Amino acid sequence: MSHRVTLIPGDWIGPETSAVAQSVIDASGVKIDWDVQTIQDGEVSDALIESCRSTGVVLKGKVLSERKPGELPPTVTIRKELDLWATMRPVKALPGSNARFPDTDLIVIRETSEDIYSGMEHMVTEGVYEAVKVTTRSACERIARFAYETARAHGRKKVTIVHKSNIMKHSDGMFLRVGQAMGAEYPDIETDEVIVDALCMRLVKDPTWFDVLLTGNLFGDIVSDLCSGLAGGLTASPSMSFGDGIALFENPHGKAPGLTGTGRANPLPMVQAATLMLHHLGEATAASRIEAAINAVSMSDLRTVDQGGEDGCAEVQSALLDAIK
Repeated sequence: MSHRVTLIPGDWIGPETSAVAQSVIDASGVKIDWDVQTIQDGEVSDALIESCRSTGVVLKGKVLSERKPGELPPTVTIRKELDLWATMRPVKALPGSNARFPDTDLIVIRETSEDIYSGMEHMVTEGVYEAVKVTTRSACERIARFAYETARAHGRKKVTIVHKSNIMKHSDGMFLRVGQAMGAEYPDIETDEVIVDALCMRLVKDPTWFDVLLTGNLFGDIVSDLCSGLAGGLTASPSMSFGDGIALFENPHGKAPGLTGTGRANPLPMVQAATLMLHHLGEATAASRIEAAINAVSMSDLRTVDQGGEDGCAEVQSALLDAIK
């Protein structure tokens, strides 16, 4: 069986690491019909969006995101155009990654359709800007149910609702209340809540306190990167975003302009994103083989630049392919 997938290699080291991910998937025996799309000058084309809608599955690397007044970054534009309302980042340290907390194993669930990222901001008067945080009950219910269903599907025992309702009593207050009400429908899963600043303090002390974190858009953006850093950084960063009938898998990091074209980039994060995609496609056996290969490479003597070594795409690719055979 062949699957159709939209591939957005991205910029900088994206094309190099995407090529490694493609070769590893091919070696696993899974057949992919790739529709390769690019983003030129930060412009998301109609053809790219149509491809994503047509295939329903997208693998994406880091893309150039210039700060242009009045324009959203390409990644946010793609999420809005495809109505991707939930982002899930499983954060687990790879063996041998020298993570600060090697036992980290949690999932960050982030609502991605509204909040402060709604793009509603304007100048009130000279030197004064106003940004609007949008929170709707329907979106809160949708993401809360997604979090609890995800927890149940992955055998997780606790969902922690992340909020700032002590200050934003109406918007975050509703996010918290809706999450708690949803939790009552899942008696097999414990429901907890924490104010976001207290969460950050507790995470840097010991992230193993947490299981599934349910967050809004802004807090989820920050907390997911914090968790990834505690679990090893780049190799704990792949994420997946979901809408109705569409899923996007990405390596959200990978700018590294100094490594572009040198062959010294670390392709593991892109391969990890591809592995998540294979699970979604129902190719669990192939995904498990690749995961085992990733673990084997992580425990080997290979060390990429971000780990203080000199190995790059070719060395990691070769080791992965050998481990899969």
